[in-house]
Amino acid sequence: KGYPEFIITFANNPDNIIVIECKADISKHESKDRKQYKDYAVDGVLLYAAHLKDQFNVVAIAVSGVNIKELKISHHLWLKTKKNYLDINDKNILDPKSLFKAVKEHSQPIQEETLIKKAIEYNNLLHSYLIREGDRCTVIGSILVALQDDAFVNSYKKYHNDNEAEDYNPNSDFIDALLSACKRVLKKSDIDQRKRNIILHEYEQMKTNGIFSDKYIIKDKIQIKNRVLRDLIDDLNTYIMPYISENIYDVLGKFYTQFIRYAGSDSKTGLVLTPPHITDFFCEVAEVNENDIIFDPCCGTGGFLVSAMKYMLNKSGHDSSKHDKIKSEQLIGIEKREDMFSHACSNMMMRGDGKSNIHYGDCFDDDLIKIVKKGKPNKAFLNPPYNGGTSEQLEFIETALDCITKDGICVSICQMSVAVSTKPIEIKTRLLKKHTLLAVFSMPDDLFHPAAGVITCVVVFKAHSPHPDRKKTFFGYYKDDGFIKTKHKGRVDTHDKWEKIKEYWLYAYENHTDTAGLSVRKCVGAKDEWCAEAYMETDYSKITQTDFEEVVKKYALFNLMNGKNND
Repeated sequence: KGYPEFIITFANNPDNIIVIECKADISKHESKDRKQYKDYAVDGVLLYAAHLKDQFNVVAIAVSGVNIKELKISHHLWLKTKKNYLDINDKNILDPKSLFKAVKEHSQPIQEETLIKKAIEYNNLLHSYLIREGDRCTVIGSILVALQDDAFVNSYKKYHNDNEAEDYNPNSDFIDALLSACKRVLKKSDIDQRKRNIILHEYEQMKTNGIFSDKYIIKDKIQIKNRVLRDLIDDLNTYIMPYISENIYDVLGKFYTQFIRYAGSDSKTGLVLTPPHITDFFCEVAEVNENDIIFDPCCGTGGFLVSAMKYMLNKSGHDSSKHDKIKSEQLIGIEKREDMFSHACSNMMMRGDGKSNIHYGDCFDDDLIKIVKKGKPNKAFLNPPYNGGTSEQLEFIETALDCITKDGICVSICQMSVAVSTKPIEIKTRLLKKHTLLAVFSMPDDLFHPAAGVITCVVVFKAHSPHPDRKKTFFGYYKDDGFIKTKHKGRVDTHDKWEKIKEYWLYAYENHTDTAGLSVRKCVGAKDEWCAEAYMETDYSKITQTDFEEVVKKYALFNLMNGKNND
């Protein structure tokens, strides 16, 4: 049994409580692992907070020393039902008003911009150690999984201390402990053995990467003890995990999505990650409801499945049995890259579930296609790999359409060449003989920032319903989504324009309006261009002198770079 020195409650604020633990000896203020509960002030007060946080927002204060000169004070905040606590860096005991101001601030959901900032920070850190893009995602994914294991969270700080033997390398045992934690979490999450083996095989690559496994590293031309992995885990545990509610992992999933967006978007490898607001937009274009079954034949990190899962859960209200069915039966994905497969499983798991029907393999494999068709998906979302060229992207769309039920909707975001190129005429002809081209949206030029030079369009088909000769397809010029490229934050909806723009786009599409500068309807065939730019009327009222001058400059520069005479 243990008792804190003081317990302070508030009649007018029953959700908040203050506990204070004191020690006379300042050497007993805090142990290295914060697990010596009986002997140390910080350790003890955090133990009390761990038991109280199920019912209260706990302000835990540790005090040591017997006079002002040697006084040590530590503040910690453990919000109700959160998995972790926050350290508050103040040297003096704060008054209740200041303490509860901190409670209020940290009770707010973590801002998207904060998640982006941290994602960029970690990405830059790993980049500075020359860690490859894909490997960065693997490292962060393994850490976020391991930090869901209480035993690991309680023990990781014991590694890397000043009393280590000269010939002992703590990183070897440290990585083993992290991998063991991942194994326990994956097993607890009911991921089958084969999938666990694939994921753990990816995570194990840390063992052969000297940046994580060597005892020493060189920094600023000086050899120092290697704490790169340990410090990265500590930072994630301090700044991300305190915002995670027990059983509600939405923040964890959002952060992981933002990180892989910045670390994993690499046009050289064909990996281009769809921004979250566009994956959500797909759900509205396809009019997803709680009974739909969603299929992604090249699911990558699982972005479309995550958005579809959130959308369907929201539509189904508070029906927990329906939630379980959505997660276990209504999301189907295929991914053939081991690293992306591990990211997809991790991503879905961090959202609370939904990993059961993600398959490892090639979506063109007949056996996998049979498995998918048994699930009877009626909606397909995809972002096909861009490094395979226009024809391959169309083949991915064709496969997705063949797998979904009659009159199902397939929405794909692909390179603009898919819409304008006349080379893959045979595939386009096949598509229109079997399926209806409902719409094509021309998307913002910098939509995939930080990946460079990817101009895209969204293509919408209705499955197993031949395209009528006199059918008018809707073409949208959806080039401005309101997002702005911001230094150190990425592409952000700074002025909160997206919601209104999205409604405008959806209204135009759903009502098939012809609007100058925005949309047009046109009968097209396999030989025609499938983009708004080819048919849309120009809205001259919006053209300014600056716009005119900019286009003239670009035209002159184009001619110059292509060796044409500008006379």
